[in-house]
Amino acid sequence: MTDSTSIAPTPTPLIPSGQPVNPASVLMGAAILLIAFAWFFWAFIERQFRFAIEQQADWGHTLVIPFIAGWFVWLNRGRILAEPFRPGMSGLVIVVLGVAWYSIAALGPAWMRHHNLMGAGVAAVIFGLVLTFCGWRSMRYLWFPIAYLVVFGQTISDRFLEIITFKLQFIATVGSEYGLAIIGYDVSREGHTIKIHELDRIVPVNVAEACSGMRMLVAFFALGVAMGYRGLDRWWQRVLLVIMAVPTAIFVNVLRVMTLGILSTLDSGFAAGEFHTMIGMLWLLPAFFIYLGVMWVLRNLVVGEERDEVEQVDEPLSMRFGPGVRRVFIGGVLVLVIGGMGFSMMASALNVHLSKSPVPLRASLSLLPSALGPWQVRKESSFDAAMIEELGTSLTISRFYQRGDDGPVLNFHTAYYTDTIDAIPHVPDRCIQASGLVGRTPEPENVPWSMDIEGVKIDPNARLDDQDWFMVAVDQIGGGVLEVHLPVGEPVIRTIEFYDPKRSRGRVHAGYFFIANGRMMPTPLGVKLTAFMGVEKHAYYCKVQAIMVGNDDFDREQYLENVGEFMSLALPYMMRSLPDWADVQAGTYPPTEQ
Repeated sequence: MTDSTSIAPTPTPLIPSGQPVNPASVLMGAAILLIAFAWFFWAFIERQFRFAIEQQADWGHTLVIPFIAGWFVWLNRGRILAEPFRPGMSGLVIVVLGVAWYSIAALGPAWMRHHNLMGAGVAAVIFGLVLTFCGWRSMRYLWFPIAYLVVFGQTISDRFLEIITFKLQFIATVGSEYGLAIIGYDVSREGHTIKIHELDRIVPVNVAEACSGMRMLVAFFALGVAMGYRGLDRWWQRVLLVIMAVPTAIFVNVLRVMTLGILSTLDSGFAAGEFHTMIGMLWLLPAFFIYLGVMWVLRNLVVGEERDEVEQVDEPLSMRFGPGVRRVFIGGVLVLVIGGMGFSMMASALNVHLSKSPVPLRASLSLLPSALGPWQVRKESSFDAAMIEELGTSLTISRFYQRGDDGPVLNFHTAYYTDTIDAIPHVPDRCIQASGLVGRTPEPENVPWSMDIEGVKIDPNARLDDQDWFMVAVDQIGGGVLEVHLPVGEPVIRTIEFYDPKRSRGRVHAGYFFIANGRMMPTPLGVKLTAFMGVEKHAYYCKVQAIMVGNDDFDREQYLENVGEFMSLALPYMMRSLPDWADVQAGTYPPTEQ
């Protein structure tokens, strides 16, 4: 009997070894994909970068978000690289859908052209590309960094933030009033302005939108999610930490406003300009430590279980890919390149300019005459650095015109914007309520008003939006006469009535309209659709605001009559300062673009 030895078959490895890839090839492929990605989404990336740079106090943190997301990936590198990546074509379906959605949001109907809707397409493409190259297994560890990047790495809609900002503004004002009163200051409040009574003077502290705490709240949400992901184990602890971002940000912001108020009693300059910004930055450090304390409390609410430590990576890990990586790489590049070429062709065919060029004023708005018929300037207001920051432009004037010696007074304000990122600043609906007045009418109403401008004639050589374009002659700056185009569109003003709760009598009528790209319109949405969503390469708009205070008999008809008379005299001189849209369309203005 011979002994036979059975040889067991070699077991098939459960985890394939994967295809080793040269690091230089990985870097080169990643660079090609990144270039194709940036080329396709350049309009969105440029816009987001401008938000972060031009509005650093609000959105500067978005520049740090990609590095935090990369840190999350680094923390899990051991788990991610433990098995080879399994490329697949399924992720390309999501990439194609993301490309299509971005194209529709950018080039489709005007109501869809929104930064966050475009961002949803960018997010889908990022998710699809990662899924294409890394496979579903790796997405167990990569989905959170991707979600963190796309949620906190872009700005949030102004329309959404406005609702929250106004409420936070009120909370910061009331909290600061009580806080200063507790520590011994004699304070009163009117709207969003705190008045500190000291001896024989009153020191006003305006809690502007920039001081609402919205900036700190958004950054704290991003910080809370990051700290909860890294420092807490249970989902309820992480949720509580993120929720605690709200009271923490509000509390610290109240302390910040109180600090500015106390310093303003020493020097009013402390509440404005660079020092104002510096105080806000300094309070971020104690705010961070307060938030760390909140996390420490949450971590120690549960005792008796040791926390899992992040796995240590002792030996170098290599990036390995399963079969088909070259195929999906070519597919991903082709989708982005073909999509980008198609996007450019559609944008050209539809004459859509995603980036708008600035249009400078022809002359300063301050050259508006101080005497307009029976209307004379009685007072001119100036704005400090904090108010300029809140307005979003330094190209502004605010004057009080009075009709005759004892006639009604009209508070006239205008501000010019160009080279902005399709966002409309605050309007009287909110800023007047912030001063302590209460709306007598629930919502603003668009009301036609009449103008009677002398010497108006039709320009026989130009039309705008298939409408007659009227011209009028005004005195030219420096002598002579200049013919200017009047804005196209029916005169409609957006009005709302207020009253002062501290006075038993009196009515306040406020109204505003916009001049955007040579057209007149009453609403911020109209500005967005006309100037920023239109087919023109350039964009500008000018906000015109008129406020009048009267007795109980001063109704809206009287208000409109006075505003109509004043604007009939002022509008031609305003158009002398604003760009002539006929010249902009002809390419002769701005002069540098000839």
